[in-house]
Amino acid sequence: MRSFSERNQLVIGAIGLLVTVGVVLGALNYGRLPFFQGREYSALFADAGGLTTGQDVLVSGFKVGTVKSIDLDQSRARITFTVSKDIRLGDRTEAAIKTKGLLGNKLLEVTSRGDGQLNSVIPLERTTSPYQLPDALGDLASTISGLNTDQLSESLRVLSATFADTPPQLRVAIDGVARFSQTLDERDAQLRGLLGNANKATTVLAERSNQIVGLVNNSNALLAELRNQSAALDQISGNISALSDQLLGFINDNRATLKPALDKLNGVLTMIDNRKERLQKSLHLLQQYSMSLGESVSSGPFFKTYVANLLPGQFVQPFVDAAFSDLGLDPNVLLPSERTDPQVGQPGTPALPVPFPRTGQGGEPRLTIPDAITGNPGDQGCGPPGLPLPGPTGC
Repeated sequence: MRSFSERNQLVIGAIGLLVTVGVVLGALNYGRLPFFQGREYSALFADAGGLTTGQDVLVSGFKVGTVKSIDLDQSRARITFTVSKDIRLGDRTEAAIKTKGLLGNKLLEVTSRGDGQLNSVIPLERTTSPYQLPDALGDLASTISGLNTDQLSESLRVLSATFADTPPQLRVAIDGVARFSQTLDERDAQLRGLLGNANKATTVLAERSNQIVGLVNNSNALLAELRNQSAALDQISGNISALSDQLLGFINDNRATLKPALDKLNGVLTMIDNRKERLQKSLHLLQQYSMSLGESVSSGPFFKTYVANLLPGQFVQPFVDAAFSDLGLDPNVLLPSERTDPQVGQPGTPALPVPFPRTGQGGEPRLTIPDAITGNPGDQGCGPPGLPLPGPTGC
C-alpha cells in the first residue's frame, strides 16, 4: 500500500474540496435535509392569505415545523407543511392561517383533535383563512358609516343601568355556561361517537322502513278489527255485569241458608287447624305406607306382601308342620335342589311328574296339593306292601 505522500496530490485536493463544500451546504440547509425532516401533511384553504413557504407552523404556541409548499388545487389553496415526528395529530385536526405581529407576518397554526392519526388532507371544513387588514378596515369603515352613535350611546346607557342591579346569580349562571361549553369541548370525541351511533341507528331504521310501515299497517288493521268487534265486547261486558248482579242477588236471597253451611265449614276448618300436627303426622305415615305398598305390587302382576301377627304363630305352626309332613317334607331340611350348586352348561333332563302321596283316598293319584294334604282316618296306605310311606296313614 502506497503512503499518503506518494498519492496524486491533485486528486486528494479535489476530494477534500468537495467534502468541505458538502459540509458547508449541509450546515446551511440543515432544516431541509431529508434525514431531519418531520412528517408531511397537507391542508386545503379557501385563501392562502399571504402565507409563504418557510413560514412557521405552530402547535399550542410552539414551533414544530415549517410551510413546505403552496399550490393551487382547483379553486382552493393546498398548503403542504411539515411537523416534528414526536407531535401527534388526530384525525380531526384543524388548521388556521393567522397573523403574527403588527407587520402582518403570517403563520400556520395547527390544532390537534380526535383520537386517531391524521392520514389524509385536512378538508376545507376544518381550516380557517386569515382576515386581511385592508378587508378588516374596509368592513370597519362600512359599519361605522352606518352606525347611529346616539342610539349606541343610549343602548350602552340602558345596558349599564340594567347590569347595575344584576344579582350575583347572573355571574354564577355565566360561569355555568362557560363550564358547560368547556365540557362540550372536552367531550368532543364522545359527542361525535354518539352522533355516529345515532346516524347508524337512523340508517338501520331507513333500511327497515318497509317493515316498520308494515307493522304500522298491521296495527291499524288490528285497531280496525277491535273497533268492529266493539259491539261484541260491549255485549260480553254487559253479560258479565248481569252475571255479577245475579250472583249478588242469589247471595242476598240465600244468606240465611248459606250462613249455617258456612258456619259449619268454618267449624270443620277450625277442627282441622286444631289437629294440624296430627294430620301432618298421619300424612307422613300414609306416605311411608303407600311407598311400601307400591314396592309390594310393583314386582309383577301379583300382590306380594306380609302382614305380621295376623294369627299367633304358636297356633298356625302345627298346621304348617302337618301339611309339610303329609308331603313328606321337613321344613328344617333344605330341598336337594337347594343343597347343590347351580348347574353349569347344558341343562339336565327334567324329572318325570311324580304324583303327590295320598292319605288313604281311593282312586287314581292326584297331582294337586289340596288332594294330597286331605284324607279320612282309617284309609289304606298308598305305598307298596311292607313299605309304608310317611304320613298319618302310611301315605
